[in-house]
Amino acid sequence: LHTDSLRPDNTKNREHVRNELSEEELADWDYAQISGLGFVDAMCVPHFDATGTNDVSRAEDAETMMRKDPSTPAIGVDENAALVVVGNEASALSGDGKATCHVVVPGKKHRRAKSAPLPINWAAPIPIDEILRFPEPSKGSHLISLDEHVATDFVIAGDVIQNAAEERGKALRKCGVDIISSTVPKIVACGNETGMLLKPIVDAILELSGVDRPKVLYIGTASFDRTDKFLRFSQAFKDLGCEIRRLDVSENYTTPPLDAMRECVVNWAEVIMCSGGNTLHALIRWKKVGLDLLIKEASMKGTVLCGGSAGAGCWFSSLHTDSLRPDNTKNREHVRNELSEEELADWDYAQISGLGFVDAMCVPHFDATGTNDVSRAEDAETMMRKDPSTPAIGVDENAALVVVGNEASALSGDGKATCHVVVPGKKHRRAKSAPLPINWAAPIPIDEILRFPEPSKGSHLISLDEHVATDFVIAGDVIQNAAEERGKALRKCGVDIISSTVPKIVACGNETGMLLKPIVDAILELSGVDRPKVLYIGTASFDRTDKFLRFSQAFKDLGCEIRRLDVSENYTTPPLDAMRECVVNWAEVIMCSGGNTLHALIRWKKVGLDLLIKEASMKGTVLCGGSAGAGCWFSSLHTDSLR
Repeated sequence: LHTDSLRPDNTKNREHVRNELSEEELADWDYAQISGLGFVDAMCVPHFDATGTNDVSRAEDAETMMRKDPSTPAIGVDENAALVVVGNEASALSGDGKATCHVVVPGKKHRRAKSAPLPINWAAPIPIDEILRFPEPSKGSHLISLDEHVATDFVIAGDVIQNAAEERGKALRKCGVDIISSTVPKIVACGNETGMLLKPIVDAILELSGVDRPKVLYIGTASFDRTDKFLRFSQAFKDLGCEIRRLDVSENYTTPPLDAMRECVVNWAEVIMCSGGNTLHALIRWKKVGLDLLIKEASMKGTVLCGGSAGAGCWFSSLHTDSLRPDNTKNREHVRNELSEEELADWDYAQISGLGFVDAMCVPHFDATGTNDVSRAEDAETMMRKDPSTPAIGVDENAALVVVGNEASALSGDGKATCHVVVPGKKHRRAKSAPLPINWAAPIPIDEILRFPEPSKGSHLISLDEHVATDFVIAGDVIQNAAEERGKALRKCGVDIISSTVPKIVACGNETGMLLKPIVDAILELSGVDRPKVLYIGTASFDRTDKFLRFSQAFKDLGCEIRRLDVSENYTTPPLDAMRECVVNWAEVIMCSGGNTLHALIRWKKVGLDLLIKEASMKGTVLCGGSAGAGCWFSSLHTDSLR
């Protein structure tokens, strides 16, 4: 230990000594390094943040001692802190919320010793031998010039995306029913590692795994396999009673043989959780040791891939990263201790390749600003102006993007945070962005999500007000026929009112009415069957899948067969014969979405869907919907279509 035992007044009768000696004599002494009892194999430096009566800093003197005798690392303990040791593990405890412990290791070739303060927020103690390596950098040679690896291509999962797209295409071509997608990959990508502690996000991972207590493999390469990170960010799964293993590949000497890694990654894990930290370092190591291909193999089996920050961005084809930040290192505490605020802020974000499970650029921490005082969101937009080839998905710190196959949804961990889609502006204009709703009933196709900031392409939308006076009426004769039928019945027998059975309409004031039991029951009764075949026409909501999934849910819950008909854009509109088969011959209920009624009526008139709907109504098909899907059935309507 580092001690002031030779201080002249460090005696029983110190008050007398101080009374007898001058200030110069009281200050004339040196610290000493002496043996202790040996329970902890390091030199202890108490009062680490203090200066002795000899006017010499404890911390500086300990560093001087270590240059003379570099055999033993030291642990300095601030005056209001403590080192808590249990077995061969330890943690720093602060008595005032600020003081901590410090690790000091000898500098090589008699250079200045390296020191690092220990975090005081650890969830549990970590191995002492790991603590004593805190000031030391990782040994990977690639870290010497990390910026040289920014252009490296790490994509290995492009065919996984392709397979998912093909599965969805087959399903849609086969029957045109509710969207069916491949179930792999399964990904939960959080904007920050702390998202892995939030219940909604943990619940989503459990649901995707299909079991209550999945076997979780933690891969901490991005955080340089630090035990403090492992303990903190696996805590939520530990609390659930999950079996947890960790795989350390940040250094060569900790990396298991390939067969052992395969057994753990491919055969054992049901959830693979990757840490935050330095994404570029992680991807380089995974590529070098073959872990990237094992992760791909696991994903094809249905293993859930998840993580926050670096553990989110790595799954995408590219990502916005702070990997070149000077303190984004294993020994970040030492680096922060050594560099000035200006040096710590002198860095730029980079765009690097990811593994390619999702074909977009991920921007974690989308709602945050880096230590370089640059907004993540703004920098991502700047990147996209320079390279407008790839859309981006920004993930707020307390949110996650949940991916299943080629579909995705935004999940909020706090009820506010979400994900954002950013697409390049044309001709180097400012990029367009849109936050994703967090109340979707189910995920929707990623390719549709990536078009969220883009307007519909219909030319009529440029001057929609020019169509306000357009006459869309095609069903006047249906009303006339109904009146004539009623008149005949009354003249024939004079009994209670009897009318024609067409049209059959249920017009709700809002789309949410289509989820209410009395209204759903009325539609079922009019259809005459328990599980009618329902055709959803979402033109007014521009054929958005999130609207389809939400407002067809009540019929889905009843076991009804549901199809959707997309005619909002020319490229999605089926041929007229195919539409007739679906609208006139198949449907027993036609449900139209809310949204922009004027847009819907223009499109229906243009593609001939209005006349097919009339033909279906004459057969007794029930027409229903809320908002725009209610007003469209009338001779005129009050609308907010110009909003």
